[in-house]
Amino acid sequence: MTSLFVFIVLALLAAGFILWPLFGHRRSIPVASDELLNEQLQTNVQLFHEHMAELEAAMAAGRIDAAQFAQLKLEQERNLLDDEANLEARYRNPLSRFGAIFLASIGVVCVVAALFLYQRWGSAPDVAIHQMQQQKNQLDYQDMLQNRSPDTERALEFMAAVEARLEQKPESTQYWFVLARSAMEVGDYARAVNAYERILPLDPEASIVKGELAQAMFLRDKNRISPAIVHLAESALLLDAQNTTALGLLGINAFEQKKFTAAADYWQRAVAVLGPEAPGSQALQGGIARAQSEAEKAGEAIDQPESAAGRSISVQVKLGEGLDLSGDLPVFIYARAWQGARMPLAIQRLTLAELPAQVTLDETMAMSPAMSLAQAGQVEVVARVALDGSATAKAGDWQGSVGPLDLDNLPAEIVINIDQQLSE
Repeated sequence: MTSLFVFIVLALLAAGFILWPLFGHRRSIPVASDELLNEQLQTNVQLFHEHMAELEAAMAAGRIDAAQFAQLKLEQERNLLDDEANLEARYRNPLSRFGAIFLASIGVVCVVAALFLYQRWGSAPDVAIHQMQQQKNQLDYQDMLQNRSPDTERALEFMAAVEARLEQKPESTQYWFVLARSAMEVGDYARAVNAYERILPLDPEASIVKGELAQAMFLRDKNRISPAIVHLAESALLLDAQNTTALGLLGINAFEQKKFTAAADYWQRAVAVLGPEAPGSQALQGGIARAQSEAEKAGEAIDQPESAAGRSISVQVKLGEGLDLSGDLPVFIYARAWQGARMPLAIQRLTLAELPAQVTLDETMAMSPAMSLAQAGQVEVVARVALDGSATAKAGDWQGSVGPLDLDNLPAEIVINIDQQLSE
């Protein structure tokens, strides 16, 4: 109702400007000066610094941690940029003058028609949901600063509004994702699983969705790992070797299977991505210590490489001459055993727009600690453009490859030209 009221008010104001010449008032509305615009911008910047000071004080007092501080800082920066864009649009776009009765009549008809169409097919519900989300985030932010738990009823009300909109727009991956994240916030994991599962058919190559769906299933099932969860986590890791959610779950699965060295490796890779000071890394480091202790008891060999990356291969990837392909298509660059298992030992994903590129594949990019560059002798490196976005090679894809390569005696320069089209 709020967005409808605002629209009606704006429509009436627009009609007033259109009809103004009928009463002999042929005046233009002056454009605000640059001084006024700069004053408004300076005010917004000052408010931004005040908010940042509040956040820094809250973090210093221990009311929020570093991750929360970073998230809240990002929101403040986005708000500052949005306000600047709105001020520019407001002060630098003068209103046009209108005079003819015919033009005024057409204007009135357009306003009425716009109101009808906006309510029937427009984005009025989307605007309302956006405003509701902004208000919720602001209130949650205040609760966090005061060390209070966010209001669950507020989150449930927002979720109900999103679900109502999804009945009208069931193909909206954005709304399903927002609903899934909100359900995770309130601990409604079954609801989150359903929302994530609605996204996958619409975006089957979304690593973040697969990882978070696996996590939601794990929490829904009372912290129990299932084959379906492992499959989702492995699929997410194939698409993004740095998916920390998938790494965490696969570490739990390895630990439950008493593969303690593998569990420690998964969690160490997650810590390398998150950073040792991140809140999530602290819990992972405790798990790593326990896994290494259990590995020693079981007599497992614990690898302590000099660096997290371990063995690596650096290749230059280029697109073959004459190929006319979209810059948004994904490019998978991976190393696999020469004349051995086809599972990638290390994999990285780019887009065509990033080519040519120098890519380094290392042990941290493995899908499994048991199958990485550390165990390889000779390898083949492949660069493939996936026309349908899939991580699985299909007919019509374009690729290039080089091999065999001896990891103990690599050439000074390795170049891959993507110039071969797969026939099957």
